[in-house]
Amino acid sequence: MKFTFRSKFVFINLALVLLTMILIAVIVIQGLIHNSIGSSQRRLSQYSNEAVLYIQQEVRADQSTSDYDTIFLNKSLSLVESLSNLYTTRTLLYDLDGNLLSDSANVELISNVSLDNEVSTALSLDSGKSVSLYKKVEDRSRIYSAAPIYIDDHKIGVVALIYSLEFMDTTIQQIITLFIFSSLFSMIILIILSNYMAKSILKPIRLLVDSTKKVSQGYYSELIKYDVKDEVGELTSNFNNMTLNISDKITEIEEEKYKLSAIISSIDDGIFAISQNFDILMVNEKAKEILNTSENEFESSILDNTPFLKDMVEAVLREENDIVTEVNFSNKHLLLLASSIMHNQNTLGVLIVIRDNTKLYEVEKQQKKFLSNVSHELRTPLTTIIGYTDLLQRRGTDNVELTNKSIDNINREGKRLLRLVNDLLSLSKYDQIDFDIIFTSVDINMLLEDVIYQMKVKSQKYNIDILYNTSELPRVRGDNDRLKQVFINILDNAIKYSNSGDVINVVATHYDNYVEISVRDYGPGVPEEYLERIFDAFYRVDEARSREFGGTGLGLSIVKSIVDRHNGKVYMESKDREGTMVVVKLLKEN
Repeated sequence: MKFTFRSKFVFINLALVLLTMILIAVIVIQGLIHNSIGSSQRRLSQYSNEAVLYIQQEVRADQSTSDYDTIFLNKSLSLVESLSNLYTTRTLLYDLDGNLLSDSANVELISNVSLDNEVSTALSLDSGKSVSLYKKVEDRSRIYSAAPIYIDDHKIGVVALIYSLEFMDTTIQQIITLFIFSSLFSMIILIILSNYMAKSILKPIRLLVDSTKKVSQGYYSELIKYDVKDEVGELTSNFNNMTLNISDKITEIEEEKYKLSAIISSIDDGIFAISQNFDILMVNEKAKEILNTSENEFESSILDNTPFLKDMVEAVLREENDIVTEVNFSNKHLLLLASSIMHNQNTLGVLIVIRDNTKLYEVEKQQKKFLSNVSHELRTPLTTIIGYTDLLQRRGTDNVELTNKSIDNINREGKRLLRLVNDLLSLSKYDQIDFDIIFTSVDINMLLEDVIYQMKVKSQKYNIDILYNTSELPRVRGDNDRLKQVFINILDNAIKYSNSGDVINVVATHYDNYVEISVRDYGPGVPEEYLERIFDAFYRVDEARSREFGGTGLGLSIVKSIVDRHNGKVYMESKDREGTMVVVKLLKEN
C-alpha cells in the first residue's frame, strides 16, 4: 500500500498528538500514584508506631497476670476494634508464630487477605521498626504495614494495618476517561486542519513532479514553468539551473574519466576498486599482471581465486578502517593496502592497491637471517670467555688447575671467535649468506660434557645445578662447533627460565638410527598455545625475563636451523608452570 505525502502528513500529526496525550496522562497518573502511595505509607508507618505504643500501654495496664503473651491474647479483639476506630483502618494482630489472633474486619472478609510475608519480616525486625508494602488485590489498591510489638524487650506479636486507596483508583479512572474523550476530540479537529494544510502545500509540488519526470528521463532541456514568487518558485528556478549545470558537469566528468584512466594505467602498482556488492568497478593492467589473470577472468572470478582480497574488502566495509597486509600469492610476496571509497560520508566501495614486493622481501629475509646468525655466532664464544674471566676474577689464580683450565677454554673460544670473524670476512668477500657446515665424526658424549662444564660457570652464579645422565653413545656425523652452539643455546635458555636452587637434567640415549639428547628444566614452562611458534625467530614467551637476561629471541631459531642442516629433529614439550623439556635427535654416524 502506497502512502501519499498527504496521508503521511495527517498520520504524523495524529501520532504526535496521540503520543503527547498519552505521555501527559502517564505523567499525571504516575505522579498521582507516587504521591498517594508515598504519603499513605508515611501515614501508615506513623499509625503502626502509635498502635504499638497503644498496645504496650494497654497490656501493661492489665494486672490480671504477669504474662504479657496471655494478656495480649485475651485483649486482642478489643485492641483491634479500638485501633480500627482510632485510625479508621483495618487492624490485625498476630502472635509470635505468625498466627492471626484478631481482625477488625467482618468474619466473612478475613480470608481475603494474606500478610504472611509482611508478618514474617516484621517478626525479624527490632523494636521501633516497621515494614510497609503497596499491593493491588482484586483491582483494589491497598497499603499493608506491619510492626513488631515489644514490651520490656520481650516480643509478644505483630500489629498489621491495611489502608485502602480506593479514592486513588477512582481518581485514576476519571483521569483516563477524561484523557480519552479529550484525545478523540483533538484528533477529529486535527484531521480536518491537516487535510486542508496538506492540500494547500501539495498543489504546487504536483506541478514540480510532472516536470521533473521528464528531466529524470534525460531530457535536460526540459525546464519547469512556475511563475509564483514563493518558496516553490525559488525551488523551480534552482532546479532549472541545476539541470543546465548537470549537462555541463557530465561532459566534464567524461573528460576527467579519460584522464584518470590514463594516470592509473601508468602507475607501477596494481589498483582496482570493488563496490559494496563485490562488483569490479575499475582495474588497471598492472593488477592483472600481478595476479596473473586476464580482464575477463578478473571480472568473473578474481575474488573466488583470491580469498584474501575478499576478506580485506569485507573487513574494510565492516570496520571502516584502512587495512595493510602482506600475503604470498602465486610465488609472489604482495603488499596490499585497502581503504574505503568515500563520498559525502557514504561508503561506495573499497580501493585496493597491490605492490609486488617479492624481490625486496627476499633480500630483507636473507639480510635478517644473516644478521641473526652472525650475532649469535659471535655471542656464543664471547659468553664463554667472559664467564671464565669472571671466574678467575672471583677465585683468583691460586688454584693452578682451575686457572689452567680456564685459560685453555678462553684460548679455545678465542680461536673459535677468530674463526667466526674469518668466516664473516669470507662471507663479505664472496657474498655468501649461510655458514658452511663441516661434517666430521663427533663424540657427542664428550661434546655434552664440555658444554655442561662451560655452562656450569654461568648456572652456579644463579645457584642452579646441571646434572648429566648418559650411557655409552655412538658417534654422530656433524659439525662439532655448530652442535656445540645448539646445546649452549638450549642450556642457556634453561638457565634463564630456572629458579634459584633448581636442577637442570640432561639425558642422552640412543635408539634406532638416532642419538637423543633431552634438556629438562623446572621453570615456569611454556603454555601449550605458544609451542608451535617457539622456534620462530625473535619469538619470546616472556619478553621481560628474556630481556633481563640479555636474550634476543633468536637462540631456539638458530638451534632449529642447525639441527635441520644435520637432518635431525628438535621439538619442545612443556606445560604451563611445570617446566620444559627440549629434545634433540641426531643421526648416528653410520
